[in-house]
Amino acid sequence: MHIKSKRAVITDALDSWRNRGLLDPATAQRLQDDLEQGKTSYSFNAFIITAGVICLCFAAMTFVAANWEEMSRLLRLALVVAALWAAWGAALWAGLRGLHWWHEGLMLLGCGIFGAGIMLVSQIYHIQGNAADAVWLWALGSLLAAALTRGLMSLALAIGLFALWHGMQIDVATRAHDLNLPYLVWWLAGAGLAWWLRSRLAGHLSVLALCLWLLSALATVQHPHVASLMLLAGTVSVMSGLLASFSGPRLLHGFEAPVLAYAALVLGSCAFYVTLSHDAYDWPMPGDDGARGALWSLLPFLAAPSVVLAVLARVRAWALAYDLAACAILGVTLLVAYVMPKIPLLSEALLLVPFIWITRMGWRLDLRSLRAIGMAGFILALLVIYGETVGSLIGTSGFYLGAGLILLGGAWVATRLEPKGKGRS
Repeated sequence: MHIKSKRAVITDALDSWRNRGLLDPATAQRLQDDLEQGKTSYSFNAFIITAGVICLCFAAMTFVAANWEEMSRLLRLALVVAALWAAWGAALWAGLRGLHWWHEGLMLLGCGIFGAGIMLVSQIYHIQGNAADAVWLWALGSLLAAALTRGLMSLALAIGLFALWHGMQIDVATRAHDLNLPYLVWWLAGAGLAWWLRSRLAGHLSVLALCLWLLSALATVQHPHVASLMLLAGTVSVMSGLLASFSGPRLLHGFEAPVLAYAALVLGSCAFYVTLSHDAYDWPMPGDDGARGALWSLLPFLAAPSVVLAVLARVRAWALAYDLAACAILGVTLLVAYVMPKIPLLSEALLLVPFIWITRMGWRLDLRSLRAIGMAGFILALLVIYGETVGSLIGTSGFYLGAGLILLGGAWVATRLEPKGKGRS
């Protein structure tokens, strides 16, 4: 199947409706004009400009590195400063003339030279320090440039650099207590700028960077089991918020669907982790010590928003009230089941539930990404259960038999409860 962008799909639909007489030409043209209004088209020329800028960045760094020993300190510094201001001046020239992609590319070039300048100046004056600090300064400069010039490529670079800065400080072996909370400040700045500029690329990078921070937190905290439950509860609440935004306000400017897909991936990862690590003998219970007791007390507060939104959706009759209720029930069920000591077969059975729900939600909302995540996760969960073997091969066979009968029985009941004349969902 040919993969098309959302705009291409809508354009094809408009052409089809107009050719079939379902839409008059004037209305179709107004809809097409509204679709194109305020949008910046991506073309192969934009890729060529971006690739050329990246090559120039590497060429500048390679040339300077090759001739570094033959240059005086003053010449080295002058070369870096001149290249930086030349890139910024060219970007300003392109912006004033409405050359959008040249402006974006030259802005990216300026940010790249700025980063190279940081590294080179530190070599000139033999500045000793942490490499992560240099990356942070580079990211900060790129973020300021993006904010001042509304540069989307500079913003994408800044988001990536802040994520790199965080990654350079991760030490999984020591399981440090530091979660690098200052990173969230810079992440919020980048994500807020992405929301203001309505950049889908920067939005995707922001969500990916947040997922990196969340997963790295599970790898470094002292109590990863409790942290994974906290992440699961928080993810369910975030998904409830996204479904509430889907019901009307669209607070993320239509970016709810991609974020919902990322949240589904995080939820599935948490489900796998807590299932495979759920052991009645070493599983920490509330009140085991002060630190873990405090963490356990946060679980109800992290899960509460999903329950509140489900009740509010029911009272106000929101369009996705059913999905919000299912999300809250799922979250509460998983938390209660994983807080309890391990019950044979229950944890394994619950591992299938989130992916069935994600797949169902993908069909209800017509989101292919959710359907793909749900079905892939369901298959992977079956393979994991088979690999673990529930007691024995006979037990595993019995588990699959029971799961299959339950799923088929649920499908039969669902079709019987469907109103007559209603199509499949």
